Amino acid sequence: MKPFLKLSMLTFFVTQTGISEKLNDALISKNSEINFAKTQKRGIKKNNIIYYVENDLQTISAYKRSKLKWQTNVISVCGKPKVGEPQIRYVGYNTDKLLIVIGKHNFAEIDINSGITKFIG
Repeated sequence: MKPFLKLSMLTFFVTQTGISEKLNDALISKNSEINFAKTQKRGIKKNNIIYYVENDLQTISAYKRSKLKWQTNVISVCGKPKVGEPQIRYVGYNTDKLLIVIGKHNFAEIDINSGITKFIG
């Protein structure tokens, strides 16, 4: 098997197993924001969709009726922050986007319908 094909199959397997992380209802907030410095909550539920920060603290997934709608690795898209750990520190829900803080001073936003992630600064 060619090395590229082996790597592709491994990447697919790892990605698919990461999706199956079980959602814990106790970690889902009904509020519009999660500040990881103040709470153990990992997800926000709005309009029957759960926006959940995965175990790696870099990936956000949207689940509708326990099925994955989209998933994005914020650090991969935006790059490592210059100050602070490469982790999500805050998630805020707005009517059409999620507002994200990574590291200490970096900001991103995610379109809640498509999962498209943009680095803000």
